[in-house]
Amino acid sequence: MDQKPKILIVDDSAFNQEMLSEILEEQYEIIKADNGFEGLQVVEKDPHGISLILLDYYMPHMNGFEFLKIMKQRGWLSQIPIIMITAESDGEFIDQAYGYGIFDFIVRPFNVSIVRHRVENTILAHAKQKRLQYLVQKQVKEQGKQSDMLINILSHIVEFRNEESGQHVLNVRQITKVLLKKLTEIDPQLKLDNETIEQIALASSLHDVGKITVPSKILNKPSRLDPEEFEQIKKHAKNGYDILNKVPNYRNEPLMIVSKQIARWHHERFDGSGYPDGLKGSEIPISAQVVAIADVYDALTMERVYKKAFPPQKAIDMILNGECGCFNPLLLQVLKDPTVQKELKEIVQMAKMEVISDRREILDLCTDPILTPSLRDDFAAEALDLISKRDQISYTFYSEKTQEIRFEISLDPMFLTISSSMAKKYEIPSSILDPQHDPLLLEKLGKENIDRILHEIECSKGKEDDIDFNFSTEHGGEPHWWRIILHPLYHEKDPKDVRGYLGLLLDIHSQKMTHEMLERSASIDELTGLLNKNYTQIQVKKRLEEADEMMEYAIAILDLDFFKNANDEYGHAFGDEVLAYLAKRIQGSIRKLDIAGRIGGDEFLIMLQYPGNLETIMDRIFHTISSGSYKGFPISISMGVASTEYIKRNFDDLFNVADFMLYEAKRSGRGCLKIYKGE
Repeated sequence: MDQKPKILIVDDSAFNQEMLSEILEEQYEIIKADNGFEGLQVVEKDPHGISLILLDYYMPHMNGFEFLKIMKQRGWLSQIPIIMITAESDGEFIDQAYGYGIFDFIVRPFNVSIVRHRVENTILAHAKQKRLQYLVQKQVKEQGKQSDMLINILSHIVEFRNEESGQHVLNVRQITKVLLKKLTEIDPQLKLDNETIEQIALASSLHDVGKITVPSKILNKPSRLDPEEFEQIKKHAKNGYDILNKVPNYRNEPLMIVSKQIARWHHERFDGSGYPDGLKGSEIPISAQVVAIADVYDALTMERVYKKAFPPQKAIDMILNGECGCFNPLLLQVLKDPTVQKELKEIVQMAKMEVISDRREILDLCTDPILTPSLRDDFAAEALDLISKRDQISYTFYSEKTQEIRFEISLDPMFLTISSSMAKKYEIPSSILDPQHDPLLLEKLGKENIDRILHEIECSKGKEDDIDFNFSTEHGGEPHWWRIILHPLYHEKDPKDVRGYLGLLLDIHSQKMTHEMLERSASIDELTGLLNKNYTQIQVKKRLEEADEMMEYAIAILDLDFFKNANDEYGHAFGDEVLAYLAKRIQGSIRKLDIAGRIGGDEFLIMLQYPGNLETIMDRIFHTISSGSYKGFPISISMGVASTEYIKRNFDDLFNVADFMLYEAKRSGRGCLKIYKGE
């Protein structure tokens, strides 16, 4: 048998408790509290198990508002909806109650039907709200997961260019996390919570992104760098910061701020001897200080083109002895901790297992003295090809996991190359000459999309920014959404001349549909199905901004006359029915291209573009909406109208004039239409 939802009744009146229990106990499990203190104790024991609280205002020791204050302070008000029980009808009292966060009212004496409907509707509405919050959180979590994956892919690309396995990025990230967790134990004042630690660790993946600006021959030089080459290497710190700082739209995001700090300052040293800015002590962000040690430790313990690997303990001793520069004494204290040393050693061991020995073993075979010189050369060529294919397989694995299609466009002549796995998946050739005229590609993408890609390429000439936009293809008669990113490739001899583009095609359909669903859920008034207040304003302002200067537009504000009577005589449930009915009449009186929204309790807004006589059009709409009745309740409205014929195309000005004309209509005895004509 399903467990009934729990309702807590907080009321010092035994009579009220019994009345409400009789009405609700068939569908709900009832818990009773004689005052606010008892009610709080019940909530404290089971804050997630209570579906609704029915709260009286007048109680000894603690009134209803004081109870609400404590609920809010303890974070319970967002978890449990509250309906207030009262005989008050004063507007100020009602506004104050809603301000404290109640969901609805039940007025004494109790009407059985109203109580049941209010309780049921409140529980259902709160459940829908929680569901929406869950969907939003799920989307945010998924986007975070995708960001994590894409950052790792980018950092691996940087490492592949550096002729390293990409393991360095993963190692630095893990080491950073270990050091930060221990640091918070030693110095709690740093206030590094788990979310911040994860953010810094993720940002560490981009610490060497600036290396893509350093020539490969310097990056991979097996011998000691000369002073000029070292100066070139040092530039990667500032260049990395500049690259990240130029990323559009995200400069002030927390993750981006930390990433820039780390990229620029992970080679600074505590005594000011580092680069690029010679920062000292606390001038260096703690994120960059921790990544600096993680970077040095991994560089020491892993093999590089210019050195063999040091044992973990030797690496720690070198850092502690100052052989790798001066670090924060607090971080050196962290590094001395036996538990930390054990965890770092395990990271190194796991990393060496991950860096598969095939590369080293193959290259060792190339120098085997049993082989003749010609065989050694042939074998070396095959070995290098095998290594290249393995790296290609690794990157393909990452791209497939992110549902991305990788491709390259050469411009002269135009030639398209697509990753083989994706070409097979989407049943298109992996190499296409003259792609703008290829029949199969035209069928898959659509001519208008290919034309747009070519247009964007033409418009981007002379610009350094990536091309990035969304488009849709037809799939089963419905649009399917994609995102395309093109990164320019330049001729070596002429860095301003684009020779082609590296491209990514991302399937964003599911993400876009989820976003649209969430946006719609957040924009619709649940009771009437019209736009809610905020989204109505957004849509009207957008329409006015995009409006054709040759067209005229009008805003009408209307409300339901004598609506208070519907609530007072028949109850709020009936009042809600009347509002829903009125919304349908409004929707039925206007065109699909017009805008209609609920902007208050019984106030609605209509925006329309009109081609002819405004007075005739508004008179028709007014009488279509206001004629007839609902279950015996007369549908009478007052309406005020303002238009761009007399008011400038500004939402606030149009709204204020329309609102004033509504007031004039009400002063004229209600049931009136007033249109502003420039008087």
